Amino acid sequence: MLFLLDGKPIPDNRSDISTRLMEHIRDNPTKEVYEDEFFSIRYFQKGTAHITLKRYDLIERMNDIIAKYYPGMPAKPR
Repeated sequence: MLFLLDGKPIPDNRSDISTRLMEHIRDNPTKEVYEDEFFSIRYFQKGTAHITLKRYDLIERMNDIIAKYYPGMPAKPR
C-alpha cells in the first residue's frame, strides 16, 4: 500500500517486508534493527518487534482514505 501511495510500482511480492526482514536477520545476526525507506524495525530475541513508520506523509494519505470510508475512525496522531 505504501508503494502505491508513494507513486511507485508494486514490487514483486516474493520480496515483501517479511521476506526482506527474515533475510536481514539471517545475513546480519549481530544487528537488531532493519531499515528500509518506509520502516525501521527493531526486533528482539523473544520474537517481538517495534515498528516505526518513517513516511508520515504517506500515513496521513492512508488515514485520509480510511476516513473517507469510515468517518471518525482513524485516531489523529498525538
